[in-house]
Amino acid sequence: MPAQDLTLDALDGRPLAATLHAPDGPVRAAVVVLGALGVPRRYYRPFAAWLADRGVAVLTFDYRGCGESRTVPLRDDPATLLDWARLDAAAAIDLARARFGDVWAVCHSFGGQALGLTPRGLDLAGAVVSGSANGDLSLYPPALRATYRLRLGLLPAIVAMFGYVPGRLGVGEDLPAGVLQQWSAWCRTPDYARGALGREATHHHRIEAPLHFIDIADDTLAPARPCAGLRAWFTRAKVTHRVVEPAELGLRRVGHFGLFRPGPTELIWTEILTRVTGDPIARPASAGAPSSSAVHL
Repeated sequence: MPAQDLTLDALDGRPLAATLHAPDGPVRAAVVVLGALGVPRRYYRPFAAWLADRGVAVLTFDYRGCGESRTVPLRDDPATLLDWARLDAAAAIDLARARFGDVWAVCHSFGGQALGLTPRGLDLAGAVVSGSANGDLSLYPPALRATYRLRLGLLPAIVAMFGYVPGRLGVGEDLPAGVLQQWSAWCRTPDYARGALGREATHHHRIEAPLHFIDIADDTLAPARPCAGLRAWFTRAKVTHRVVEPAELGLRRVGHFGLFRPGPTELIWTEILTRVTGDPIARPASAGAPSSSAVHL
């Protein structure tokens, strides 16, 4: 069946753009994609269509102020990262669970942080997390730390000039100022969001479902030490972890964003498929033929 665009109401009633990629046949599993900062849901379309062709229903959505979820001018949008997690991601999880029952999350970058910033993370059957790190700058290599400090230091001037943060400055999509201001504050705080909010105001340590972390060896935005720092928050979860080297996919580079691009990375998509379905044998519903979702998207 073609992908279905829909409007998802956040927990505060704000409308969000979303897309449901549903299989033609029986639903083997369901997934909600918790995306990266500044990355619209269309980026995950090939991945979602690929899963749908193999029997997995996938819900993607745009956080408020990003992609097609811009319902107010960016300069007037009060959105924050916490809103993305507690109001937007929470509503997406609720909708997926209402339709499909047990639901997994596939989390990319900020999505892995959001997993425990909302209590809805406790309702998931499990999650696959990639490119997600503890943003505490003290965990980053010195050169990268210095680069981030420089960029964050320029943020007040950028906000004063534009009233929002233009994507061309390296944040993907144009974003509301409050999103980057909160991210900046967390990055400067020991233990990042958990340090800024307090451990008991977050839920990472309460999640007990299976979590599979996939780190990319050449991901400079989520290096090994910050990624380990995030995994350490999930003290009760059944955590598995592996590092993907670009060479094992026949690639020279994968980086922070390459995993969700079609091509050789579909080998890792198969790994994700087996995690969410529990089935070690992954065969497309119509082998070799593109799904109707892929055709119409």
